[in-house]
Amino acid sequence: MWAYGGVCVVGELGSGGRDLTAPQRWEPDDQMVAAALSSPKSFRKMTELSAADRAWLVAGLTVAGVTAQDIADRTGCSLRLVRAIRAEEITQMAVLLHTETRALGDELRAEHIEHVATQHQLADVRADNDRLRMQLSQLVDAHVAGTLSVFPRCGHPKVKYNVYEHGGRKFCRECARLRKQERRKSKRLAAVS
Repeated sequence: MWAYGGVCVVGELGSGGRDLTAPQRWEPDDQMVAAALSSPKSFRKMTELSAADRAWLVAGLTVAGVTAQDIADRTGCSLRLVRAIRAEEITQMAVLLHTETRALGDELRAEHIEHVATQHQLADVRADNDRLRMQLSQLVDAHVAGTLSVFPRCGHPKVKYNVYEHGGRKFCRECARLRKQERRKSKRLAAVS
């Protein structure tokens, strides 16, 4: 075994890189904090964890609002050890990382909600556009055929899309739509007030 550039190499030079050992990398365990929060006592003691895992766990619990005494009780260690871990630089970096991750998650959720709302608005506008195109087509066809008549009370055209029957009488669909729209607005205003 020999070292080259800080990487330990095992085997011969002509091994093709099969015997290279990569330096150990630590990655945070996102479920560690959730597991510690879900149970009153941790299944692993704080002293069994690596320094990076300790910092990550203490930072995550601190950001979640858990007190140092509660962290000590949950992880089966002393309050002094928790305070010492909180004072380490790696823990401060982990706190910053937890805070930023939480903020980015909140921002992502807000953006997703806005995106879904925009998609619904777009679908509504497309449906209105299709409805208006169909109505315009019917109006033009009725005008060209010379059969365009209007409701005497409101002046809206009496064409297929705008007429509905109830009890043997014909009514204006546009006027009914406007009445419903006004009722919805008044209900919203009453609910807000």
